[in-house]
Amino acid sequence: MYDVLAIGEVLIDFSVVTSADVPQMFGSAGGAPANVLAAVAKLGGRCRMVAGVGADAFGDFVRHVLQTVGIDDSGVIRVGARTTLAFVHIAPDGERSFSFDRHPGADTQLRPEHLRSDWFEQTKIVHLGSLALSHEPARSTAHRALDLARQYERVVTFDVNYRPALWPDPREAVEQSLRVIARADVVKCAEEELHLLTGRRSPDEALLELAKAFPETRFLGTLGRDGSLAVIQGECRHIPSIPVQAVDTTAAGDAFFGALLYQLTNEANPDAVRNRLQDDAFWLSALRFANVAGAMTATRRGAIDALPTLSDILEHMPA
Repeated sequence: MYDVLAIGEVLIDFSVVTSADVPQMFGSAGGAPANVLAAVAKLGGRCRMVAGVGADAFGDFVRHVLQTVGIDDSGVIRVGARTTLAFVHIAPDGERSFSFDRHPGADTQLRPEHLRSDWFEQTKIVHLGSLALSHEPARSTAHRALDLARQYERVVTFDVNYRPALWPDPREAVEQSLRVIARADVVKCAEEELHLLTGRRSPDEALLELAKAFPETRFLGTLGRDGSLAVIQGECRHIPSIPVQAVDTTAAGDAFFGALLYQLTNEANPDAVRNRLQDDAFWLSALRFANVAGAMTATRRGAIDALPTLSDILEHMPA
């Protein structure tokens, strides 16, 4: 039994550091769903990735990285397009912006027929990100994955992960994200994504609005250095993070979500995972753990290479 099955993008992240007179570029394997799985795997979880890559050196490289981290890459399929490239522009304070070489990009070419039903039967959680929703046929593949997750009564988690460069019209991003949110059990939104989905400037108000609109879904908000938010017993609760000096926030949100999924699945069968969704005490504890994972990741450059181990997190957990 796998802990998490992720369907989405695995790509090459080129980190472009802008603080020097001469730009510096560092390449590493990435993609939000792959980063989330790597976070789970580094903590001891068992994961499988389903994605499209190119028949090129970059595709071979990302598969090698997944294998090295301990992720089952049997669902990573070579398709008729080049491996997608992302360019992460890192500001001096560690914050980042994105651009992409994706014309069309192998991640968009994953098709519904690539999915195997036994992958869904053999996992506790099915995880999706929004980049798969921006283009066909990956969009249809994401919805087929949702159908299979429901067929086997698996918990579905979704990362809104809005990237403006991939959506000419942000209204389409909202529409497509809401279609998945309506079928998800756990949804993570960054602060700017809460505003995108609701129009509200207050993250607390936005999270409460979403929780009211989708009462069966657990919504989580990430606030960077300020920690995270969750709706607990009808109220928006703020869970603070630990202070760190951020170097690169590229994978901090993915580390947060991966640590949370590790907590959800650790020593639990599929029924126990679903039961934990309703346990408020579990969420408060798990979010503190996830906050530390995200903070530790921000202190290191890169994506998968920056993700913490279990001992890293436990060493920095607040008393």
